[in-house]
Amino acid sequence: MSETISDAAVDALYGAMERLTDLLPGGFARHGTNGERLLCTGLPVAVLNTVCTGRGPALRETEALAEELSATGLPWSVQVRGEADPEVRALADRFGLTATTTLPLLAWDAASLPGLPAALPGDGTVRKLGGAEAGRYSAALAAGFGMPEEIADAFALPALLDAPDMTAFTLDVDGEPVATGFNVMVGDHVGLFNGSVPPLHRGNGHYRALVTARLRDAVASGARHAFTQNSPMSRPLYESLGFRLVEDWTYLTPAS
Repeated sequence: MSETISDAAVDALYGAMERLTDLLPGGFARHGTNGERLLCTGLPVAVLNTVCTGRGPALRETEALAEELSATGLPWSVQVRGEADPEVRALADRFGLTATTTLPLLAWDAASLPGLPAALPGDGTVRKLGGAEAGRYSAALAAGFGMPEEIADAFALPALLDAPDMTAFTLDVDGEPVATGFNVMVGDHVGLFNGSVPPLHRGNGHYRALVTARLRDAVASGARHAFTQNSPMSRPLYESLGFRLVEDWTYLTPAS
């Protein structure tokens, strides 16, 4: 994938994260002079509160941002595009960030749209949920991810669900949500987040159907590209829909 496409996807992902910091309680962002970033959403997830390393070997600003984020008491991480070099790992070690998580950044072009399946499986219905249905969306997230309800509530705040550049989705079967998703528009890019299916409903095509519907909805709203970070379980599905690897990101996180 070309450097231009890669950089555009990276900038869009950072833009989506900064938008979340604008809307979430306790969220904030900082920029360094060499491309460093501090992105704090206030959510209790280490990879969603992160210090992103910049270009070049100097780590003074990265360390200062790390000090600030560490002081919040939230789970947090140091994020590196590609592999972390020994100097970055040594800095992270000083803050107790000794575990490593690697996430791929995948990108998609709207030229792939004609190849997407057009029909939903069975009697599935795609719904968009606003802030008035925050409880329903939270319950669907908790079931899909197996996460505590209080964490799911943080991902379903009305401030997010009612934002004009964000859309929460469920795929319902017989009135029951069987898949979730959350789109964030950033210019002509759309970020795909919070995709989940409860264990009981997996293997029935619901996740694929909702991802497809979300892409079609985003393109109708002006998106020409999409990006996502996902798990090994869902990556093959995205690649089958035309997503391609931009680069791998390394997150240095707390061991626990």
